[in-house]
Amino acid sequence: MKRAPQPPGWLPALLHLSHGLIAGGVGYMLAYAAVIYSAAEPGSVHSMVAVLCSVALAVFEIGFFAYIILRRRRMKRLWREAAALTKAGSYEAAEIPLLELLTYAEYRLRPQPVLFALGAAAEGRDLQREATVLYRRAGDYPPALRALGMLQLERGLNEGATQTLRKLLAKQPGDTFSTVLLALAQFRAGQREAAASTLRNALERRPKSEMLRVNLARVESGDEPGFDVKAKTESPGVA
Repeated sequence: MKRAPQPPGWLPALLHLSHGLIAGGVGYMLAYAAVIYSAAEPGSVHSMVAVLCSVALAVFEIGFFAYIILRRRRMKRLWREAAALTKAGSYEAAEIPLLELLTYAEYRLRPQPVLFALGAAAEGRDLQREATVLYRRAGDYPPALRALGMLQLERGLNEGATQTLRKLLAKQPGDTFSTVLLALAQFRAGQREAAASTLRNALERRPKSEMLRVNLARVESGDEPGFDVKAKTESPGVA
């Protein structure tokens, strides 16, 4: 949770389009009221109604714009609070802002980032079953797939980890860290030739990767792959 995941692009665009339409309506009504009040029917009931409608629309426009800004700031603040609480180890408290995020339309439509963060909080509380369910609910969201694969490895569910990490690499074929994780799951599942093949194929695409080269040599010599090599910097951060 280093940064707030982006909501679906069309929803902010829809809010901005609505804002633009309201602003256009305000401009039109102000122009119409100016013509009616000052030229066509000065002082009439018709002109006064036009002026009042223009003022009401202007107030609504200001309120709507403020709502968009404050809403966005609130969501960013909730992500910051959840990240800070998770970093401090207050996993149960971190769930409160995350659950509030699920009340926003952006995350009701695309809840995967929040479900992943809730899964991380549940895992921090050692609720592995609940974490697994939350990661699975996040679907093919890459950070959730990686976290689920690592959790399955920790629990000795090597076949399940292999399937999960295959899905992750199908979405992120250039992810060296996940490639080694998949090879590790295959090795622990007794599929040593598959683990070597996974690393060998990845090394063909990234021949300068020391992590892949060292781990391929380990697997070919009958040792388990790992991450204690100089290429640790190739491991990505969780978004």
